[in-house]
Amino acid sequence: MVLYPVNLKVEGRPCVIIGGGRVAARKAASLLECGARLKVVSPELDPAFGDLSGGFEHISRGYLAGDLEGAFLTIAATDDDSVNRAVEAEARERQQLLNVVDKPEQCNFYVPSSVRRGELMLTVSTGGQLPALAKRLRRQIEGEFPGEWAPALELLGEARGQVISRIEDEGKKKECLTELAALDLVPLLRDGSETAARSEIEKCISRYLA
Repeated sequence: MVLYPVNLKVEGRPCVIIGGGRVAARKAASLLECGARLKVVSPELDPAFGDLSGGFEHISRGYLAGDLEGAFLTIAATDDDSVNRAVEAEARERQQLLNVVDKPEQCNFYVPSSVRRGELMLTVSTGGQLPALAKRLRRQIEGEFPGEWAPALELLGEARGQVISRIEDEGKKKECLTELAALDLVPLLRDGSETAARSEIEKCISRYLA
């Protein structure tokens, strides 16, 4: 099976989690971080839900047909297979995005392991075959992409705007953006020298202004 890679914008969109355990709490944290309007349906909630920032609606009961009405995305995270299958049936009838935790055959999307460095996001997926391998690879990526990549990307994002506004020739724009992407700003930022990083960016842009 070939998966189509995509990053979803869930900010302001209604999302539903069926289940209130620790795994559900992790899923909820990720959705809330991305600005989703979240509803959680479960008789009880794991204490981990108390650590979440951002509000969500808690429906304090078990799943009932109709709970997915209007949802953009649904996650089934209960330990009751019959409930998960009922959620699956409703989500498919409504043609919604659905992830059933630890049941890849019931999903129409998978949640990859991810590493975030500000706006930079790197993801690893095994297509649901072996999530533990995806987690192992994620840890490797975490070591290869330290936290300084977040401010580096912010600076490069600013630089892109400058290139677009200051360089008229389209060919030079493309060459400059390619050269900017090759700059190694992380060591400079690790040493606390944002000024030096900005200087490298300006030098790069200046070469294409003539």
